[in-house]
Amino acid sequence: MPEKLVQRRVLMSVCEHHPEKGNVCYALSYPFTFNDAGRASSKRPKQRDDCTVRTLAIALRFKYDEAYDLLAGAGRKCSRGFRLSDWLNTQPFARKMPFPAVKGERRMNPHRFCRDYPTGTFICKVAKHVFAVVDGVVHDTFENPPDRCIYTAWEIKMDTSKERPCASTS
Repeated sequence: MPEKLVQRRVLMSVCEHHPEKGNVCYALSYPFTFNDAGRASSKRPKQRDDCTVRTLAIALRFKYDEAYDLLAGAGRKCSRGFRLSDWLNTQPFARKMPFPAVKGERRMNPHRFCRDYPTGTFICKVAKHVFAVVDGVVHDTFENPPDRCIYTAWEIKMDTSKERPCASTS
């Protein structure tokens, strides 16, 4: 029987100085669930540098070993990083959502992403890491800082009748 996922909130206090307002403090938070995508019970429980495998397994609702084999076929090496963004950009079920830097504005972060995208399945790319967001909840094996910059996300379109990725994004 699959392990029950427990949701909690990641919280961080932030204080900034504004010329007109003085010091302003606020909290950033997002819902988080520890999820190893089944790695612990897979054929490869000791894998490391596998955020791409875990994220893909969660987003596509695959078993860990299925996602591992899929990425191995795309060139991922055992316990090595993999440029998932290059692979996702070629997949018909993944719609790229870039978040470019805009002067004077804060970058997208897990706090804002979960608030702005409360439904759907997404893969988010931050510096040297990727994680899944499912219905506004971050799924990962560790808590990312709520202000960590998200550079790009991909919306994953699923065929709800089969619970597998759609063949096309239209």
